[in-house]
Amino acid sequence: MNGVVIKACGREDTMLLHAGDALTVSLVHVVCGATLPALVMLLAGSIMDNVDVDLGLHHYAESASPLSTHWLPMPFNTIVNVGYVAVGIFWMLRVHSLLANSGISVDGAYLIYVFAWMVVLYGPVQLVRVITHWRVAGILDQWYTLPIFAWVAVSCREIGSTSDRLDFWSISLIITASLASYGLVVLHTHGFEVALGAHISGVVAQAWWVHRRLSAETELDWQRRWGAFVRAVVCCTGFVTLKLGDWHLARLLPVPFAVLTGHFWSKIADFMQVHYSCQFLEAALSTRLHTKAKSVSCHSC
Repeated sequence: MNGVVIKACGREDTMLLHAGDALTVSLVHVVCGATLPALVMLLAGSIMDNVDVDLGLHHYAESASPLSTHWLPMPFNTIVNVGYVAVGIFWMLRVHSLLANSGISVDGAYLIYVFAWMVVLYGPVQLVRVITHWRVAGILDQWYTLPIFAWVAVSCREIGSTSDRLDFWSISLIITASLASYGLVVLHTHGFEVALGAHISGVVAQAWWVHRRLSAETELDWQRRWGAFVRAVVCCTGFVTLKLGDWHLARLLPVPFAVLTGHFWSKIADFMQVHYSCQFLEAALSTRLHTKAKSVSCHSC
């Protein structure tokens, strides 16, 4: 795999990979990255025993819903996790179509493919956590959240870069730092919240920077990026506030939040922020591709 990347980086053109390789290579990278926290969990022993993770039905308002059963105490919080997989697959298919029509570069496709694979993997982890309340799944749920946010910042940074090639050293460094930041949970009870808050702030700042940095071919082009940015931020805000307000909403507004609880809606907001983030990345990548093509055309003249 390293040989493929090194060989690709040494080519004269600006493409990282062949179109047919991008999906496979992105999957390999995501699986390798996801394996690292799992291995740390296995080797950490008692170090992770003090990590504060919400486990048990009492943390979810849906557990008191009249539709809950002994076998499936949280039906809506269970089924909603399919949304992560659906969004991930949707964007894989969309990027494949864009590649076929030269609507995106292979480097750009790789960036979105990685993001999509991350989300596809994240859905089952969330599902296992909700069904089993297994401590390991709860920790991995938190841990995987951080590099998912970090990848959006990485993608924005690469799109706004003046280089024609992906900077794998910087990407590896940022993702490693993101994974390592979960170590804050060992140092403080609210370590995860601090790490997540820093990630969210960094993503919003990086996305705003690349939005302002890129010129727009048309007013519609600018509106696509801006609309996707605003929707992603709104969904991110909903993801955080609805999850924190799960029980409060069920008590204050039992209709509808006693059945379709805040936690349920927070997950919808969560995978929808992924969808709008991908829309933003697609629009930004399209702008960069057109700008580059125009620049090459002008130089040819």
